[in-house]
Amino acid sequence: MSARDAILGAVRAARPPAVVAPATRPAAASDQSLLIDCFAVAATAAGAVVTRCAANDIAIHVPTSAPRVLSAVPGIPSTVAIPDDPRALADLTLFVCQAALGVAENGGVWVATNDAWYRAALFLAERVVIVLAESTIVSDLHEAYTRIDIRATSFGAFVAGPSKTADIEQALVIGAHGPNELTLIVVA
Repeated sequence: MSARDAILGAVRAARPPAVVAPATRPAAASDQSLLIDCFAVAATAAGAVVTRCAANDIAIHVPTSAPRVLSAVPGIPSTVAIPDDPRALADLTLFVCQAALGVAENGGVWVATNDAWYRAALFLAERVVIVLAESTIVSDLHEAYTRIDIRATSFGAFVAGPSKTADIEQALVIGAHGPNELTLIVVA
């Protein structure tokens, strides 16, 4: 037996036994309120602030007193015009946008766009508010992937909580490469 075969044999012998992946739980229509609650718990655990409201009360929950606000949500006023150069958004205080869907298992939301300014604002703003229809919350990523058409837009990202990293000296840093605060407004 060669040294290579001996090493590969030792690796194979040391492998833990295979584990069956858990079955996904498809959401029944009657489970929607449970999904919303699970989504809120998971998003809060990820560091987001979650607020639930009626569709006509969204503006009440958006802190538009920020000095530089850009909104992609109808009815929420902007103080900043959409720039030709997305780098002009480097000092954006607040960005308000919409998510296509939310995921109950991890509190993430799917944000997709074809616009470079939208993508830049999502990561450059100090604070981000994302509006999500409660009817679009799904149980898990398996179900989310069946509803996402990645060819429909040039950019898409799952966002869950504010930007966080702990890769240097294991010290948690919030806002290193994205917003310091994330608020999710779940609309009935």
